[in-house]
Amino acid sequence: MASAQTNVPPQAGAAGPQTKNTNTKNWTGFAPSFGLNFNVQQGPAPAAAPTAAPGGQGVPGQGGSHFLLGEPTFDNTDDVRSYCNHVRALMLQASIELAIAAKILEARLAQAQALPGDNPVQTRMRALKVGRKLKKAADGATAAAKSAVGAHAAFTREYADLMRPRPQRPSTSNPFKF
Repeated sequence: MASAQTNVPPQAGAAGPQTKNTNTKNWTGFAPSFGLNFNVQQGPAPAAAPTAAPGGQGVPGQGGSHFLLGEPTFDNTDDVRSYCNHVRALMLQASIELAIAAKILEARLAQAQALPGDNPVQTRMRALKVGRKLKKAADGATAAAKSAVGAHAAFTREYADLMRPRPQRPSTSNPFKF
């Protein structure tokens, strides 16, 4: 029994570009594609929502604010705490995504077609050098998250007197007399 064969053109995907241009001089054999997604989740506190400044500016999506987390207001202690928590959450998410992207990029580059005269160890070392830069970015995002927590702790420590009013002495009932 004869089996029917069909000629299917290469599909776009993992092996698509490699089957089309195998004789190109400077072809590297891969097309890395990855993206970073930032998910900013607003908490239940209404103070965390961005407020509009006069003139319709300040609300993301209206073209007025250039802040990813919204316009910082810092009107009370809850605003400072909320902002620092949102920075921490955003930076931790960015750190995780950058670390994953570094590993993916490193793996894709390690599987790329080697340069003429390179051995597999040299190919792997070049991939590690490139991936190390994204790993450093992930470490920086982790450090930013830690610093945001530290900023709130420093605020609490330095301005504790203003947050908790000092007890007032009761007024004396006997005024001083000469």
